[in-house]
Amino acid sequence: MSEYGLVSLPEALLQRAKKLARARHRPVEVVIAELLDGVLPVAEEPAVSETTEEAAVRREMEAYVALHPTLKADYYGQHVAILDGRLVDHDLDPATLYERIAIRYPDRFVWLTAVEDEPLTTLVFRSPRIAPER
Repeated sequence: MSEYGLVSLPEALLQRAKKLARARHRPVEVVIAELLDGVLPVAEEPAVSETTEEAAVRREMEAYVALHPTLKADYYGQHVAILDGRLVDHDLDPATLYERIAIRYPDRFVWLTAVEDEPLTTLVFRSPRIAPER
């Protein structure tokens, strides 16, 4: 059984996935699903503070979506860091931004993303269909 989900990916990562999908002659959503299946553990292990972490992710994502029109006007093409519902840093280079954020907020979840046309990239994953042999 398949379930649809919304996943935000950096543009460069999505392009790499599309390139791999073309090389394998498969839909990108199938290739991504296969790659995830190959690296994610089969047995679920409970996270230490899973509900707290999930709440932080949801809170910062919602804040980013709400801030997106302003961020797009001021920081289009840059990478931004959102914490406690506000912009805390930005940079053209995602690695440089990550390093600063890791030092300043080592134990906090910070939403890091590139400011693009849309706040979140929508990927649709479809279940592969197996056609009967003829």
